[in-house]
Amino acid sequence: MSVTGFPVSSPAQGDKARLWSILIHFLYLVGAFPVGLIIAYVKRPDFAGTIYEGHMTFAIRTFWVCILFAVSALALRIVGMEFITLFIGGIWTAVRVVVGLVRAIDAKPIVNPRGWVI
Repeated sequence: MSVTGFPVSSPAQGDKARLWSILIHFLYLVGAFPVGLIIAYVKRPDFAGTIYEGHMTFAIRTFWVCILFAVSALALRIVGMEFITLFIGGIWTAVRVVVGLVRAIDAKPIVNPRGWVI
């Protein structure tokens, strides 16, 4: 076990997991959410017990909450509040994607991958 409480993996495995995490967050950053989501679902079991499992969970949750914002905006279109909802959802998503990318680049875990805030 490492100081962070996560098991220590081999350097090669840790480097691969880190690169996959960076790729997923980068795909989200450039708008390729479905591709990033699929990779996160496929790779999450491979990274079980490592800090990068949290990155996968964080990315998956970010996608689904982003979809929730979009559906909410569609429903609020009736009363003309879709732009406010999309703006708030867009800011929330952008912050999560950038934080996830920076933490993956720095090889740090996501503190609360299932949480709403960072």
